[in-house]
Amino acid sequence: MRKMIGLVGSLFLLCSSIAFGQDAMQYGLKHLKVLAEDEKVRVLKYTPEKGDKTPVHSHPSTVVYVIKGGKVRFTMPDGSVRDVELKTGDTLLRPPVTHTDEALDDLEVVLVELKK
Repeated sequence: MRKMIGLVGSLFLLCSSIAFGQDAMQYGLKHLKVLAEDEKVRVLKYTPEKGDKTPVHSHPSTVVYVIKGGKVRFTMPDGSVRDVELKTGDTLLRPPVTHTDEALDDLEVVLVELKK
């Protein structure tokens, strides 16, 4: 019985880490940089070149400001894919999300993540 409970607990932790993604900063990507951070917010600069990808990761509620627009392909945990065109000057309010992304164009975006 203990082994079964341990197995179920391990599977739950594995599935929850997949479902909720991880911090994108752990990958050491050249196209993602922390500009500022404190206990309330983290400001990221996302500057991918066409073809750059970010593995599965999560964001809390986020304010997105597009400095240089272009297209991005987002893949969600359920496998659905969405191509989004971000327009220069757009400001978006985004709920928490887990995804992967691929730049279809060169972009420059600032993300302000709101911590709990």
